[in-house]
Amino acid sequence: MRTLAITGASCVTAVGHDGPPTAASVRAGISRFAEYDDYRDENDNPITVARIRGIHDSWDTPQRMAGVAALCLEKLLDEYFRQDPRRPPQIHLFLGVASEERPGPRYEESSLFPLRGIIGKWTDKPDIQAIPRGNASMMYALEQAGRLIDSNPDAVCIVGGVDSLLRTSTLNWFEKDCRLKSASYGRHQGLIAGEAVGFMVIGEHAGAKQADRPILGSIAGLGLAVEPAPRASSALGRNSGLTEACHAALSGVQKKTIRAVFSDLNGENSRAREWGMAEMRCFDKPDESRRLWTPANCYGDIGAASGVVLASIAMQGLVRGWLQSPILVTCSDDHGPCGALVLESAK
Repeated sequence: MRTLAITGASCVTAVGHDGPPTAASVRAGISRFAEYDDYRDENDNPITVARIRGIHDSWDTPQRMAGVAALCLEKLLDEYFRQDPRRPPQIHLFLGVASEERPGPRYEESSLFPLRGIIGKWTDKPDIQAIPRGNASMMYALEQAGRLIDSNPDAVCIVGGVDSLLRTSTLNWFEKDCRLKSASYGRHQGLIAGEAVGFMVIGEHAGAKQADRPILGSIAGLGLAVEPAPRASSALGRNSGLTEACHAALSGVQKKTIRAVFSDLNGENSRAREWGMAEMRCFDKPDESRRLWTPANCYGDIGAASGVVLASIAMQGLVRGWLQSPILVTCSDDHGPCGALVLESAK
């Protein structure tokens, strides 16, 4: 498979309305959690959540997230085509959304029309495909984008993710298993529900360099796997899926030292055990210089947007010099899909 390059990125989270402010907030440890009367548990206690504020605040969640996604994608494409305004024959969007098994919206239903309209400004043939792999959607989307670029190196591919856990049916699903963290009713472990949108332009590395596109980072390794006993099942977890995905991603950079890990760890003990097992299995020995970043501490669990946002933050760190490559990015979903990628600085 050809080397993939990231040539554009944009995201919206509870701590920033684009990639640079989100990355700066995560680097500084700034969080945006609050209790809203709109979100309550079955005992009428307010639930602590991380909500995107200042964009379509009065809209219902699916319509609000569709509006945020449209603004995010429009900003990305406007910047991407500013250097070269030629219209490509087709633009392909692989949109990560929640697993079909998770209650609540998967958001492509509400996002499809506005996103197609945004892409239609730049091509006569917008192509959108939903990737319902939850937290690991970005890695699965990258695999599909890579296959397309392999057969057509000039293809313009966008990998994205949109998700919000701030929907009653979704929150109730987490709450019934006592997975929500909230100091108001004495639960100090668990996840804080969040929401986010992110998009990246993916292209062939050599082609982007030849076209003088700004290369923000390159994908040096990619791994996909499925956990046979996922958290959403009643089976005893084996924690083998994330290990397998990390092994595959790291296989391409065996002689290089991973400088940082960006994970979608969300405050749940089961997720910490899963990563702990993967770390012990994938690295020969502990390395104090290898920092583990867990941005959910700042913007909450953002579901299917996790991979794109994590990669965006890591990429900002490489571009601005406060991180060194290579960087491992890992995600795993409640329903089994796991993904990992190795991100390197532009060459």
